[in-house]
Amino acid sequence: MKRLGVAVVGCGGVSSGHIRAWCGENDRAEIVTLVDVVEEFAEERRTEFELASSTVGTSYEDVLARDDVDVVDICTPSHQHAEQVAAALEAGKHVVTEKPTGYNPEECRKLRWYAQRYPDSKVAVAYSLRYYPLNIRVRQLVQEGAIGRVLFGEFSHNHPHDFSLDTKEPSPAPAVPGKKTSFADKGGQYLPSSEMTGATHPYDFMRYMFGEVRDVFAFRADCGVFALMRFESGVIGKATGGSAPKQGLATPHVLCIQGTEGTIFTQNENQYTDKGPVRGYTGYIVTKGEQKPIEVSESDTSHGDATRTRNFLDAITGDAPLICSLEDSIRTSELLHALWDSHNLEIRVPVHRVGKSG
Repeated sequence: MKRLGVAVVGCGGVSSGHIRAWCGENDRAEIVTLVDVVEEFAEERRTEFELASSTVGTSYEDVLARDDVDVVDICTPSHQHAEQVAAALEAGKHVVTEKPTGYNPEECRKLRWYAQRYPDSKVAVAYSLRYYPLNIRVRQLVQEGAIGRVLFGEFSHNHPHDFSLDTKEPSPAPAVPGKKTSFADKGGQYLPSSEMTGATHPYDFMRYMFGEVRDVFAFRADCGVFALMRFESGVIGKATGGSAPKQGLATPHVLCIQGTEGTIFTQNENQYTDKGPVRGYTGYIVTKGEQKPIEVSESDTSHGDATRTRNFLDAITGDAPLICSLEDSIRTSELLHALWDSHNLEIRVPVHRVGKSG
């Protein structure tokens, strides 16, 4: 079988995991070009990963015109995703894109139209928490009824931050919780503000576990975004996307799901060595008064890059369902917009789907 040609577009920090994952699937895919508006960044990635046969460029349009490019992997700033996904689909390419998709409701509407117009092109979205093998297994257990009917779930996802380095009073709602507001990307380009909550992963993850959200109540603070959600299934969800002190533990307790017949929980079990923390992510199920570890055959907890890439290729070459499709990610964006509105209006907000215009 011919290997798929991959173009990695956007060669900043997040691209490293994407490139590494493609290199791990070199029997099915090969990176044929690296693209960034700052050509130096693309050159650095080519050298770092020893991709001597890959070309380097600065033009996204040139990538779409190449016959040897089958897949476009979009690692650009968030506000560029919708336009670039649409252009790639029009060019007949498959797409992997970083999250989010839909910086405002109109972009959600437009992307939904493109997804319907080009159903044969696969689009996978990098909501990384979905791709952890342990999280995939937990979801299977929930759907199988291993703990009975789910009552409620709690999820926390925090990034470490050194609050001692903050030099001014925190603003009530920074663009990214726990981080100073930046108006430019690494290449010096202006970054438009988003019409959604700064945190994304926890809320997508809750949808992945429990389905569609009926309504939300959320508020933002300097340390994070906090939300209470009512799901259409009747499940109640509580999620935190925030910052924790770098000198402590970012997220020791990750997920807890309470059902009518048991409990599932996951936790980070980091071990600290002279060379820094060694990450460990484990899960347990408790039923009939007995606690058992949740077994998985592999570990992929960095950003789920390897699992995402394998799932994407399986979807192209076979009939594997995408773990996070474009439509799925659009629904997460609609939830994120509801979270934003709830904070700004200080009320409970229903999650609306955006469809026809006019």
